[in-house]
Amino acid sequence: MGFNKMGRMKHGPGTSVGIVGGGQLARMLALKGHEMGLTVRVLSKASSDPAAQVCAGWVKGDPENRRDLTSFFKKVSVITFESEFYSGRLFSEISKKTRTRVRPSPRIMGLLQDRLSQKRLFVKYGIATSEFVSVSDPVEAFEQLGPCVFKTRMGGYDGYGTFVVKKKRDVASLKGGPFIAERFIPFKSELAVSLVRDTTGKICVLPLVQTHQENSRCRWVKGPVGHRAFLPLVSRLKKMLTAEKYEGICAFELFDTGRELLVNEAAPRVHNSAHYSLDALDEDQFTLHMKAVVGASVPLCTAMAAKGFAMWNLLGAGTRPPIWNYPQGVHLHWYGKQECRPGRKMGHVNAVGKSPNDALASAKRGAKEIRL
Repeated sequence: MGFNKMGRMKHGPGTSVGIVGGGQLARMLALKGHEMGLTVRVLSKASSDPAAQVCAGWVKGDPENRRDLTSFFKKVSVITFESEFYSGRLFSEISKKTRTRVRPSPRIMGLLQDRLSQKRLFVKYGIATSEFVSVSDPVEAFEQLGPCVFKTRMGGYDGYGTFVVKKKRDVASLKGGPFIAERFIPFKSELAVSLVRDTTGKICVLPLVQTHQENSRCRWVKGPVGHRAFLPLVSRLKKMLTAEKYEGICAFELFDTGRELLVNEAAPRVHNSAHYSLDALDEDQFTLHMKAVVGASVPLCTAMAAKGFAMWNLLGAGTRPPIWNYPQGVHLHWYGKQECRPGRKMGHVNAVGKSPNDALASAKRGAKEIRL
């Protein structure tokens, strides 16, 4: 397996792809990679990890250990990852040493994993986002912005490292950092979209969807939804991905203020907000990402299975043994996690229907059959 005269990877059965990380995102990437005829390897710490359970090419190792990463990079033709919070600098150094490509690139991983450089990237390409400041003094930041959201610059997800501060006296309760502060946005709803760019520059745009959070964790997704600001936003997102020579999928979380769409955050990986695609589209986000990773072509858009679709996350309660009644008329995706902690994503249910609301009602009914 090598590269053609254009510098693009020769892809096909047997092409070896390494996935760094062993969680549910890596699990679904590995499963789709197997369907595509790829040779998939997964680097994670334990054989009980969700991705390790479904991958004969599992490699025991620490994704943050230089020696383990170097050895893993040498085993495959191209690397991708399930989390943007690994060291972009370390990935870059090892990639150059082993001559193993990483997609998306370590450079863009580094830019997007830091919320400050991520916001600056949005500004660079004219992508609307909330007003923000880099925080050296939290009190000064609050005085400048008023009610705001403090976020740790690195490592935050599912509400971790995010603090809403509406009164100046509450600034004193902040712990950790360094922070970025963003002006508080009183949005109407939260939306999301994922774009996939292949190595030839073609970009596939997935449908715009609505997401709903409970306790800072995504509970459900439904779509497709329409918005007058969607196409202008997509144009700017495409401009950014093209200029940055992005390769792979990138997910964008949005605020709908009623007047405009603001990009809240971006993630250079497959994303919870596009899990619906496993059953609602003719090509799902995991397949599209793996195509882009190995240098195959992606379509400009994907056909939908029905007029509406939805996804309902199965979150652990941890208060009783799980009760299983396999749901009818929906699609269950179980992650194989060993411990059912409160709030932990254990799986999800997908449904399609005559409308987004119809599909959401079906997904909710199906999810109630599995009590965690």
